Amino acid sequence: MASFRDRVNAHLPIVLQFLSTASLVVIALSAICGSKSLKQLAGSHEVQGASQMHKGQMMHKHHLHKNR
Repeated sequence: MASFRDRVNAHLPIVLQFLSTASLVVIALSAICGSKSLKQLAGSHEVQGASQMHKGQMMHKHHLHKNR
């Protein structure tokens, strides 16, 4: 019968390979989720920027009409 240490040494490469693969999957999933979040964030800033620009143009037009 093999000792506990021998059994651990026999299975250690498999366990380490599994942990390595699992960590790569977690990193890939977090990168995908992160990119989606960044796209949403960029899209919301685009909408806010366009809204602010529109407000700025309206204020500028109002100011020009007021000074005539």
